[in-house]
Amino acid sequence: MIIKRLTMHNFGVYASTNTFDFSGKKPIVLIGGLNGRGKTTFLNAVLLALYGANSFAYRESSFKSYGQYLRSFVNLSDGSKQTYVEMEMQLNNSSKDIYVVRREWNALGKIKTSEKITVYKNGEYSDFLTGNWTMFVENILPSALSNFFFFDGEKIAELAVDNTDSQLKESIRAMLGISVLDTLNTDLRRNIRKLQKQNSSWKESAEVEKLRDARDRAKQKLKEAEQEISAKEQELKSLTELLEKKKAEYAAGGGDVVEKKEMLLREKTELSTKLEQNEETLRTLAASELPMILVRDLIDHAAEQGEREKNAIVKKQAAEYVNSLFEVYQKDHREKKAVSDFINFLHEETEDDQTEPIYVLSERGLFQAKELKSNVLRKRASEGAKAIELQQTYSDKINEIDNYLSIDIDEEKIQEIYADIRVTEQKIKDCNSDLVILEQKRSSANRDFMRASSEFNKNVGALLEGMETDDDNKRDLKYSEMASHVLQEFSVRLQQRKIGVLGETITDCYKQLANKKNLIDQIVMDPVTLDIKYLNKDGNTVEKTALSAGEKQLIVISILWALAKCSKKKLPVIIDTPLSRMDSNHRKALIQVYFPQASEQTIILSTDSEIDAEYYELMKRNIGDEFTLNYSDETNSTTITRGYFPEDAA
Repeated sequence: MIIKRLTMHNFGVYASTNTFDFSGKKPIVLIGGLNGRGKTTFLNAVLLALYGANSFAYRESSFKSYGQYLRSFVNLSDGSKQTYVEMEMQLNNSSKDIYVVRREWNALGKIKTSEKITVYKNGEYSDFLTGNWTMFVENILPSALSNFFFFDGEKIAELAVDNTDSQLKESIRAMLGISVLDTLNTDLRRNIRKLQKQNSSWKESAEVEKLRDARDRAKQKLKEAEQEISAKEQELKSLTELLEKKKAEYAAGGGDVVEKKEMLLREKTELSTKLEQNEETLRTLAASELPMILVRDLIDHAAEQGEREKNAIVKKQAAEYVNSLFEVYQKDHREKKAVSDFINFLHEETEDDQTEPIYVLSERGLFQAKELKSNVLRKRASEGAKAIELQQTYSDKINEIDNYLSIDIDEEKIQEIYADIRVTEQKIKDCNSDLVILEQKRSSANRDFMRASSEFNKNVGALLEGMETDDDNKRDLKYSEMASHVLQEFSVRLQQRKIGVLGETITDCYKQLANKKNLIDQIVMDPVTLDIKYLNKDGNTVEKTALSAGEKQLIVISILWALAKCSKKKLPVIIDTPLSRMDSNHRKALIQVYFPQASEQTIILSTDSEIDAEYYELMKRNIGDEFTLNYSDETNSTTITRGYFPEDAA
């Protein structure tokens, strides 16, 4: 089914006549609006057009009557008090038939409100469809399955974090068709009880009823055990929320400071000791060569000058020594003019290279100056910088602890909150212990039910076979009993056969969406109780508590996606606030994987913060139609514009 058009007249926040025309060829329809602008009202209009009083939105509402529910949607802005919703749809792409359903009502009466429904097929009024629309639409999309296709992301988030999954189990039974069998079996049981009153002396019937009663009692005990578990899980959820609240109060009131006070005081003492030791290090450095960094240029110059002075002295001493040797040499070699010339040259060079002495450093002084220049000052500078950095670090930490300890704390109140925390923690521990006992009780009740069912199935056939059917009432009773037995057996086998396929489909859907693909390897369902288990690669159970809120929500969406797939119905999917409580990775998984594949038409109702510019770009290639809901404070009403939050949208 494809929704071609939805028109709302004076409906909810939509004043006057507002129409959504869906003409795009791509699967996604994106409708944007801020909170309170009419997104959920759109979903309610679709449900109302299709199902009227059978809409799950009405069934879940707090209204006592359907008339009150209708009146709540009447927009009174134009004074007419007239309202209608009209939806045009095409059942499938291969069929050219176009259906239009219109529901209209008013608030003219003071108390009573009733609706008028009109149905058209291919532009012509259909008396048959108008009179039998409920039956017709139930064949297309049973109302019990509608929450697989039209759902609120916020409710999905609540269902994901709630340990009670009875609602989901009922939905699964509806998808499997078992709820229909239950209804039929109830009708048969009503007929059987009527016939039994007319044949109260029939021994075989009484024996069958005795076996059935035993089975039904076991089934009721199993149901009660499951209800006890659900109630205990709800209690555990409430206690867990209370504990988180108390812990937040404890932290906000300074409980962490009280708890850590002794530790912080010890830490402050240790830091103060380190600070004193570091100050002594700084004093030692100040008494060493470190201050000479201030005259580093002078020391560098002294070292270089001292080296030059030393070299000049060495040259002068060498020249004097050579000259004394030459004087000895001349006594025996008077005609060696070349040697004389060399000696003269040496004297000249020595005199030219003489450096004016400034520092006149000794050998030790020159060595110390060179050491200061090349190593010592660099090392002392590094040590000084490190000591100064430690000084600042220790001081900052001490100040931080002082600020932490200076918080004004009502220690008496903190102690009360702490006592509440301990009590709540004990209650949670007791709850978990009770749950273990209740799980054992449920397992025992389930075994008793299976045993009673087996006993009933084993004996009822023989009893029914031996029944005397010498009159019509007894014959009706016998075959009603046989039909009830067959229905019971058929529902069990149907559930067992389809659950395996459903589990595999849920697993496949989840793996397409999940980021941590190694966390859950398989999702399986118990063929009798419909309990869901998450298994890792080793076949071990992954507890639900180990999953994040986003992962739990993904699992619920995977279940809904799988249920929609297994229903074999090609129907539109409408998702209100789809990305609630999800992180960016999970949002991308829904946008890129689920939305394009969910259906031939996926209508998404989102705020600008859920699907923002980045996510819009990721899904743009799959968007066929896009609208924005614009709210006017002057008229207190919403109007529709094309485009997803265009620049000129209010």
